[in-house]
Amino acid sequence: MSLYLICFEGAERPNRNKFFLKAIEMWFAIKRLILGIVLIVLAAGLLLFSDWKDRSPRLRPMPRIAILQHSSQPLLDEGVEGMLQALKDNGFIDGQTIAITKYNAENDIPTGNAIAKEITDGRFDLVLTASTLSMQAVANANKAGKTIHVFGLVADPFVAGVGLKREDPLDHPGHLVGIGTFMPVADGFRLARRLFPGLSSVGVVWNPGEANSRAFTLKAREVCGELGIKLVETNVDNSSGIFEAATSLVSRGVQALWVGGDVTVLAAIDSVITAANKGRIPVFTITPPSARRGALFDMGANFFEVGRDTGKLAAQILNGADPSTIPIRDYVPKKLMVNKLALNGLRDPWTLPEDIIAGADVVIDETGVHEKTTSARQVSQARLIRKWKVRLVEYVNVLDVEEARKGVMDGLREAGLVEGRDYEVKILNAQGDMATVNSLIDSAVSEGADLLITLSTPTLQAALQRARNLPIVFTYVASPVAAGAGRSDEDHLPNVTGVYVAGAYEEMLQIIRECIPSARVLGTLFVPSEVNTVFHKDKTAEAAQKLGMELVAVAANTSSEVADAAVALCSRKLDAVCQIGGNLTASSFPSIAQAAKRARLPVFAFLSSLAKQGASVVVSRDYADGGREAALMAARVMRGESPAKIPFQPVKKTRLIVNLEAARDCGLKLPQSLIKRADEVIGQ
Repeated sequence: MSLYLICFEGAERPNRNKFFLKAIEMWFAIKRLILGIVLIVLAAGLLLFSDWKDRSPRLRPMPRIAILQHSSQPLLDEGVEGMLQALKDNGFIDGQTIAITKYNAENDIPTGNAIAKEITDGRFDLVLTASTLSMQAVANANKAGKTIHVFGLVADPFVAGVGLKREDPLDHPGHLVGIGTFMPVADGFRLARRLFPGLSSVGVVWNPGEANSRAFTLKAREVCGELGIKLVETNVDNSSGIFEAATSLVSRGVQALWVGGDVTVLAAIDSVITAANKGRIPVFTITPPSARRGALFDMGANFFEVGRDTGKLAAQILNGADPSTIPIRDYVPKKLMVNKLALNGLRDPWTLPEDIIAGADVVIDETGVHEKTTSARQVSQARLIRKWKVRLVEYVNVLDVEEARKGVMDGLREAGLVEGRDYEVKILNAQGDMATVNSLIDSAVSEGADLLITLSTPTLQAALQRARNLPIVFTYVASPVAAGAGRSDEDHLPNVTGVYVAGAYEEMLQIIRECIPSARVLGTLFVPSEVNTVFHKDKTAEAAQKLGMELVAVAANTSSEVADAAVALCSRKLDAVCQIGGNLTASSFPSIAQAAKRARLPVFAFLSSLAKQGASVVVSRDYADGGREAALMAARVMRGESPAKIPFQPVKKTRLIVNLEAARDCGLKLPQSLIKRADEVIGQ
C-alpha cells in the first residue's frame, strides 16, 4: 500500500483507479523477476553440486589395480618391482593417485585360481599379472572382460591357451594385452658349450603342466640337437620331488644341469644346485639371479626391465589407451650373471674366459658380487631435471644399423629413462650421402639438440667437426681413434665417448682356414674415403699375414663403381672373398655377391645383414649390444657425468651365422662342427 500512496498521492479521483491497476501490475512483475532469478541460482547450484564429485580431483575415486604373481621368487619379485617403478614414473603413486593391491598365490595353483576370480569381479580397473600361470588364471577367470588385464613375465603367451594368435599380434581379446619374454635358451647352451667344449650331455628337471616350461624345453631340445648335445629329461609336478629328480639325472652321468623358466623348479633351485654339487657338475639357467645361489651362469632376461615395460603399458592404458589397439609383443633385455666360485671342484675342465666376464652384467667371485655401474638397478630412477633433445644420426639404412638403433632405444629404457618425459628423440638418416650428413648435423645443432648419438664413422666425424660444443656418444664405429675422436680409449676429446665395434679379424681368418684349409689369397673391396673401411682392411691384412695368407684389396669410391670393382676383384686368383665392413660396400653388397657367385667364390663377411644376401659365413660383432652399451653411456651423460671421464669401450660379443644355400651355390662344404656352433643357420 505504500507503493500505492506514493504513486497516487495528489492524483485526481477519476485517475486513481487507473493508477492503482498499473501499480499492481508493476508489483507482480517485480515479484516474478525476483522469483526467476532465485530459481536460476538454485538450479545452477544444484547442477554444480551434483557434478562436483566428478570434477574435483580430491573427491574423484582413485583407479584401483591388482597385481598377481604366482610365487615368491627373486625374478618375479624383480618383475613386480619394475611394474611398480614404471607406474610411479608415470604418475601413478600408490596411496596418492592410485590404489594398488598385491596378491601372491605362493606357488599354489588352486590359490591362484581363487585369487583370479576375486580380482576379476569388476572391483578393479586393471589387473597386472607376473608369470604364465598367473596370466592363465586371470585370463580364464576374466573371459567376460569385466576388467582390463595386462600380463608380463610370460615366456610364450601364444601357447598359453588364452585366445592369442602368433600370426596376428593384434588379434586378441579387447580386454587382454601384454608382453612376452622368451628367454635366450639357445644362447645359454651355446655359452655352456664354449665354457666346456667337450659338453655332450645336459640334464633338465621340468614340470609338463607349465606352458612356459614346456616351451623352453622344446627350444632346448631343438638347440641341443643342433649342437650335438644329449638332453636328458625328468618330470616333476611339485617342488617336493625336485632334489630326487635332479639326483637321478646326476647318477645318469650328465655333465651339467640346466634350469629353464619353470616356476615349480625355480621354487626349489637350491635342491638342484645341491644335487649338482654332489656330482661335481655345474648348473646353468635362463633365470637370473640363480648364479647368486650357486649356478655357474644365468643367460636370461632382466626381469626388472621386463616388469618396467609391462608397467609402462599398464600406465598407457590407465591414461586412456585402448588395449584392443595394442599388439602383443616380445621384449627380452638380456642379462648375464656369472659365478666364478662355481668353477671350484668341478670334475670337468669348465672355464670362464675373460671376455665373458667382461661382458657379464654381474660377476660373483671371492671378493663379492660386482654389478656393472651402468646397470639400470644402480642408476637413479628419478626423472631428469630437464627433457633432453636427443638426435640419432645415421649414414645408411641397413639391417646392422637398425640393430644398433634398436639397441640404443632398448638401452635408454634399461637406464631408467622415459621417452617423452626425460628425452625426445629424432632419427636422422643421410641415405649414404656425405653432404646430407653435414646438413643433418647442422640442423640438429640449430634445433638446439642436447646430445648426438652417431651410428657410423662418417656421422661421428661430421659431429666432431660441426658440433664441438655438444656431448657426442657413438656406436657402430670401427675405430674412434682413426676417426679422430682421441688418442686412446682413455685419452679422448672431452665431449665424446662411445662404443666401437672392431671386426672379429682373427676369428674370421681362423674360420676361413677351417672351411678352406688350402686358402692362401683372399679378396675384399674397400672405400678409400671411409676411414672405417681402411682400418678394417689393414687389420684384416695383418691377421691374414699371421696365418700365411694374403689380402688383395680393390678400391671403389661410389656405388656405381662397386659392381665393376667386384668383377675385377673376382677375376683375380682368389680362394675366397673376405668382405670387410663398410657403409658403401654394405649397401651395395648384392653386386659383390653376384660377382663372387659367377666366379664360384665363397664370400665371408663381417656384417650380420650380409648373411641373407649371399655370404656363406658371417662373423659379426653384436651391433644391438653395442647400441645398448652406448645408450647406457648416454644416460650417464644425461644424468650429469662428463663424457671426458667415460672411456671408450669395445663390443666383444660375436655372432656366427652360416648360409648353407649360399655355400652350396659356390661349392663350399661347411664343416659340421662350424654349423653346430653357429648362432644362426640359414637354408637348413
